[in-house]
Amino acid sequence: MATSSHPTRQAGRRVLIVDDDVDLVESLQEILESRGYDVAGAGNIADAIDTARAFAPQVALLDVNLGRENGLTLITTLKAMLPETLCVVISARSDFEYAIDALRRGAFDYLPKPLHPMETLARLEKCFEKLALEARAQRAEAASQAKSAFLAVVSHELRTPLNAIIGFAEILQSEAFGPLGADRYKGYVDDIHGSGCHLLEIITEILDLTRAEAGTLQLHEDAFDLDETLQECAAQIAESARAAELTMTLNAGPPCLMVADHNRIQQIIHSLLTNAVKFTPRGGYIELYHVLRDDGGIDISVRDTGIGMAPADIPIALEPFTQVDGGLARKYEGMGLGLPLTAALAQLHGGSLTLQSKLGEGTVATASFPPARTIRDHAEQGRPVNRKA
Repeated sequence: MATSSHPTRQAGRRVLIVDDDVDLVESLQEILESRGYDVAGAGNIADAIDTARAFAPQVALLDVNLGRENGLTLITTLKAMLPETLCVVISARSDFEYAIDALRRGAFDYLPKPLHPMETLARLEKCFEKLALEARAQRAEAASQAKSAFLAVVSHELRTPLNAIIGFAEILQSEAFGPLGADRYKGYVDDIHGSGCHLLEIITEILDLTRAEAGTLQLHEDAFDLDETLQECAAQIAESARAAELTMTLNAGPPCLMVADHNRIQQIIHSLLTNAVKFTPRGGYIELYHVLRDDGGIDISVRDTGIGMAPADIPIALEPFTQVDGGLARKYEGMGLGLPLTAALAQLHGGSLTLQSKLGEGTVATASFPPARTIRDHAEQGRPVNRKA
């Protein structure tokens, strides 16, 4: 049977009917064409394969019994030829076991005989809804990949001239070739340098995030003292905390070594501390601590008494380029990259980032790592380091 044409057919809705009952194929074809489907029919496996190769159906309605042929074998053939095609098996109620076998072979659905036109149309609609959802998901994935690639290229291109700006600003700050003159110029140079460093930090975060999303961000792992790392990070953020009139404490847990990318772990801790300083009002409190879990894993946490957020807003906070409240973007600097990047870095280490928060009461941000990332005592320092993420 040749593929038919219909003036109001729905573009891309191609259906192949395979049944040795010619009358059933013709009547079903007429019904489907009246609803705008593009339909082709076949009465045996050989014709079905040839028609499918030329017609490329998106949905195939297959009878289990094709005379002496077993229609189930056609499912495997069609899935190999056209992986995106959804197969719907037609079987008599007495052949229910064949329908079960068909589903195991990869069939999407089945229809019992005798066919009811409205039920058949409903099942077809279900098939095309699934195909539409898959197509949208593929387009979204392609768009996401294109966005990540674009951001990576832009970020890389911006870093080169920005490094030059920062470098020349540092030369001017040092007055290597003579005094600048008026003190106002020195202030301008400091502003240029500070703004350049801030912009470079944003660009680096974008580049790191796009690399993490693309799976190209590499870890350089070694064993290091976690307590020393926590102390270093706390010292780096201490001046910002004092300037914001915040109290910050470090409560170290049991001594241990950690097997990870030291720079990335520092980046995680620094990001969580910076976020806590940023969203905690003056007079507030920030605590940095770590806990060795019973399973041998490790949790690094930052607790603050900041503005917090509603539990329903936590997923939004973990999305790149977003802030929970649009007004926050004006009040607080940033592009909403810190938490998503921190989560991505934790995941690269086989861990995760979780947030516990209450609006107006503060937040506890915890980066959790698996047992393989922890050396509990210094006696284990000589063990081989697993360098896989």
